[in-house]
Amino acid sequence: MIGVYQQKGLDFFDIVQEALLRHLNAESKSAGFFAIPAEVFNPLRNQYESSMIIRRIAQEKSAEYTYAAGIVDVDIYTHGMNFIFGMADPIRKTALVSIHRLIGDRLNERVTKEIVHEVGHLMGLGHCRKPHCVMYFSNTLIDTDNKDPDLCIECRREIE
Repeated sequence: MIGVYQQKGLDFFDIVQEALLRHLNAESKSAGFFAIPAEVFNPLRNQYESSMIIRRIAQEKSAEYTYAAGIVDVDIYTHGMNFIFGMADPIRKTALVSIHRLIGDRLNERVTKEIVHEVGHLMGLGHCRKPHCVMYFSNTLIDTDNKDPDLCIECRREIE
């Protein structure tokens, strides 16, 4: 069971629940809302440090959940990257997706792909070399838009 945590004010649970069930055969449950702590904001970058948000979600994660997934609407980054759409921390069994750079006509489709991608990492999958596999690394929105929401045959075999 995956606990889905959302930043206060967001309402993406239905999209996330359907995406995880359809594409990873994983059940999820709304785990509530959280506020992003002020200290995770980096004023020099005007962005939020993703691993600190993940730590916050992991601290709230109930023992009933195997994994936790968080959805935020702020611009996130990790060290060495200008920005990221999402991040997974397999040690904490927690993933994070930001809708900040996914906004547009294809928002729901993009959220689907990014949450499946990040939870796929929690399930042990790495990045795939096939550009249409959901586990392909998305460096741009074009990468995200061009890939499918499903795992390729090889990636699917790894988690079955």
